[in-house]
Amino acid sequence: MSQPSGHPAPTPTPIGPATRRAARYASYIFWLMFIINFLNYLDRWVFTGLSPIIKTDLKLDDFQIGLLATAFLLVYTILALPLGFLADRLARKSIVGIGVAIWSIATLLTGLVGNFSTLLAVRTLLGVGEGSYYPAGTPMLAAYFPPSRRAQVLSRWSVGALIGAAVGFLIASPFSSPGAWRYAFYFTGVPGLLFAFLIWRTREKTRHEEDPPADHVPGEGRTIRRRLGAYLSIPTVRVIVALHALGFFALTSVTTFLAIYLAATYEPGSPGFPHSGLSPKLVPILSGAVVLVGGILGNLGGGWWSDRLGRRREGARVMTGGLGFLLAAPSVLVAIGAPYVLNLLPFYTGASEGTRLGIGVSIFVVGALAGAFFLNVYNGPVSAALLDVVPANERGSVGGTELTLAHLLGDVYAASAVGALAVALHGTLGGEQIGLALLITCPVVLVAAGIVGIWGSRFYRGDVEALGATASAMLGTNPTEVRAG
Repeated sequence: MSQPSGHPAPTPTPIGPATRRAARYASYIFWLMFIINFLNYLDRWVFTGLSPIIKTDLKLDDFQIGLLATAFLLVYTILALPLGFLADRLARKSIVGIGVAIWSIATLLTGLVGNFSTLLAVRTLLGVGEGSYYPAGTPMLAAYFPPSRRAQVLSRWSVGALIGAAVGFLIASPFSSPGAWRYAFYFTGVPGLLFAFLIWRTREKTRHEEDPPADHVPGEGRTIRRRLGAYLSIPTVRVIVALHALGFFALTSVTTFLAIYLAATYEPGSPGFPHSGLSPKLVPILSGAVVLVGGILGNLGGGWWSDRLGRRREGARVMTGGLGFLLAAPSVLVAIGAPYVLNLLPFYTGASEGTRLGIGVSIFVVGALAGAFFLNVYNGPVSAALLDVVPANERGSVGGTELTLAHLLGDVYAASAVGALAVALHGTLGGEQIGLALLITCPVVLVAAGIVGIWGSRFYRGDVEALGATASAMLGTNPTEVRAG
């Protein structure tokens, strides 16, 4: 594949004092954004870890828990679009900094709520703050690193989110009692205010020197409608919207109800374990450990897998996301569905509660670790692919557009729908109805996401070339070794 005329391959930059200073500053930006990503998910998922005790203390049902997630995602999703457009016209660091400050204040206020209505309002405010981070943050980070490193850098940056989610679950453990849960939000909300200031003080940079020279999407007009139409005319963008929408449905559903599923299935007093079971304090620890280990390995593995696959497939960054979701489907079936199968087997039903607990939890851990791995493979590669196929100064707008559409089509309603299905199944399987609701919905959408990603990877090459670059240049590979994805 030849290099398009008018856009010569980038020449290596001499390593001198200026280059070393730029590399150190890029590293500083990365770690600053990594910690903010950690705080983003810490503030979000400490609530999920505490959801069983909050549900009991405030007398909520599964539908209301799901509605809280839906309200957060709805506001987060709606605001991502205008904030993405702002990120291409104002300083991206300011958009990120203001968002961090707002979500940190919302986290602090969560500890003061006394009923469902005020809790709903505060979790909605959290969505206001977090709506700016992806559309403004990913192009800000990408501007400091060459395209060939983009999937690896974004995969490593995404690890911060998984560590934050896991620590959120772990922090929940010592606060899992009536009244005490409020202090967890005071503890996690304060650091974000410091990092909001630090990111606001950074230097602004729009694009990396090796990015393609294009500065507008073909066919783009001045009106919002024309601009959205131009963004969606890019096939890879449409594929990523569909891939994310399907994957987000499963991700949001599983993570929202993970701790509640474990408590309903394995805690003392549950249908299968009336006398013994997992300690209520162990439930968030186990949830956090699964999210942390499987998620970190999945994020790091996704970047590595994408780079390896990129030596043979030009659409590797999109294909990797599809493969990850496809392989997550059987993992979710094993993790969530094991109790339903085990209860049909005489050797299991005839065993002691302790033996049954050991078998059930062991199968859950293996399946959940595999599920967490494959559910997080997409993060870096697919985010990099989206940045690859649009001009650098349009990345905030395209990112906000993609995020808004993917969430609206995928997971804004997911937790509420699964929660409502679980309520409708109440009485059928006792406390296990939330697991059945997850089994009915998530594996199907994960298989669909896998098919979309694998099939849609074929468009990446043409979309990159439309910017005046080549897929091999973006992936950092030898063009003679790579074929169309």
